[in-house]
Amino acid sequence: MTRSETLTKTPTPMWRTLLRRLTASQELAVLIALLVITAFFALAAPFFLSELTLRQNLRQIAMIGVIATGMTFVIAAGEIDISVGSIYNLAATVMALLIADFGFDPWVAALVALIVGALAGAGNGVLAVLLRLPTLIVTLGTVSLYRGLTILLSGGLSVGNLPNHDFYSLGTQGIGFVPMIVIIALVIIIVAAWVFRRTVFAREVLAIGSSAQAARRTGVHIARRKIQVMALNGFMCAVAAVLGMTFLRAASPQSGVGFELLAIAAVVVGGTPLQGGVGTIWGTLIGVTLIVVIQSGLIQLGLPAVWQIAATGAMILSAVAIQQLVRRRATAS
Repeated sequence: MTRSETLTKTPTPMWRTLLRRLTASQELAVLIALLVITAFFALAAPFFLSELTLRQNLRQIAMIGVIATGMTFVIAAGEIDISVGSIYNLAATVMALLIADFGFDPWVAALVALIVGALAGAGNGVLAVLLRLPTLIVTLGTVSLYRGLTILLSGGLSVGNLPNHDFYSLGTQGIGFVPMIVIIALVIIIVAAWVFRRTVFAREVLAIGSSAQAARRTGVHIARRKIQVMALNGFMCAVAAVLGMTFLRAASPQSGVGFELLAIAAVVVGGTPLQGGVGTIWGTLIGVTLIVVIQSGLIQLGLPAVWQIAATGAMILSAVAIQQLVRRRATAS
């Protein structure tokens, strides 16, 4: 290129440069969107920043955040689990029944619930391996299987009226307006983020998501890792159920309905592609926060619940579109 051509070259528009930088980091783009939307609802809805609303939102972020963290491992492995809401419901119901009907100490009941969640998740993995089917297909069946088992155990009724215990203070007390379960959830997510970045387990999970055949050639035991990932996901669903029981103190047949959509949306919006191979725990947490903020803001504005569902779907489509744009740019370069 000559000097004259260089001088006459049309400069890149500022908006295009900004768009390129934002699409280069989906986490940054989602974080900016979160700040802008939070500011909007703070101005438009008078009680959006009230202590009660903040406490409710933080509890929701804690529960969905833990589930979405487990889902990040699943999607990074190139799989999808749509039974997370049913596993959450099963674990919560088992815990409530043990306390209400059998007099279990809540801490012991919580431990049993965690085991139930891990076994349910592992069951998904074992079925996927034995039947040689994607976990999406397997969990299409287990989503009804686990919820049906829950209804069988509870008789289709809500389980509540749990006796008082210090255990429930985790959901009602904390530091300022931050409940203790939020701090517990954050610690769990930090540990999960470390595992995701620093361990052989996570590297093999990402390798499977990138190319299962290539991972197998390098010695990765794909069947074992798939079962482990699904068990981890079920365990995280049970953790969320235990956290929820600290302030809900009840389990109903409808508990956990829609959690699978929220978890998948948070993971994808946060920057983990549905194709797998890469992932980000912190991006998932930002995605969860964005979804909860939007849902809470729409409620504060008095809009019907259908708008929450539509907003979640729109965020998934937008996130996938951004990921495709980034992929095309990377391929072109």
